[in-house]
Amino acid sequence: MIPYLFVVAAVIAVIGIISAYKKAHNAILEGEGDTAKIQSKFFLHVAIIEALPIILIIIGFVLAEGQSFTMEDIYIPLAIVIGLFIFNAFIVFSQISQVKHLRQSKQIEEHTLNAARGISFIAIALANAVPIISLVFMIMITS
Repeated sequence: MIPYLFVVAAVIAVIGIISAYKKAHNAILEGEGDTAKIQSKFFLHVAIIEALPIILIIIGFVLAEGQSFTMEDIYIPLAIVIGLFIFNAFIVFSQISQVKHLRQSKQIEEHTLNAARGISFIAIALANAVPIISLVFMIMITS
């Protein structure tokens, strides 16, 4: 049961950060203000979203102390977390291809393309941080 705490933390982080990313990405594409303000708001949302997953990871690590888990115990949680990596990459890269298409059809400016690309790559890194931590901790608790 404890490995699933890490999975829940990863799911909350990925879904929350992807939703914040999509909101910020759309705001950049629609030109709803300064890019720096949109990015600052995005980082603030990410910080708030990551609070609960970090707490869940700490609780899971504390509860796992003194217990013994085998690799068979974490196969399914590992598969779910790896699936989150794929989900994250699919969502972000589909948004990037959408932006490229808009740029080729001259619907957005070059600076908008660069801002959207920048926040996309930042979102990949931020959304993958908690799943990576979850993977490491799940491997650490196995004996």
